[in-house]
Amino acid sequence: MAGNVSEWTNAAFSETSYNMSSTINPIVEDDSNHRKVIRGGSWKDVAYFLQVSARDYEYADSARSYVGFRTVQDFLGTDIKGK
Repeated sequence: MAGNVSEWTNAAFSETSYNMSSTINPIVEDDSNHRKVIRGGSWKDVAYFLQVSARDYEYADSARSYVGFRTVQDFLGTDIKGK
């Protein structure tokens, strides 16, 4: 999943979010903070950032060619029975 675009999240960015909340899901809800967390690497990043744990921010009202979203769909193939 990493490497195409960095993924927008719904969390407001804070440098200290991992210090003041759960490390499993550090969601910082702050409507006055317009910086949103982006995760994963994109085509413009060096290899170190091409992992889903990479975390940075962008302003919510800005568009960037390297930030987007990812969609997921269940596999719609046929079941092969008897093998």
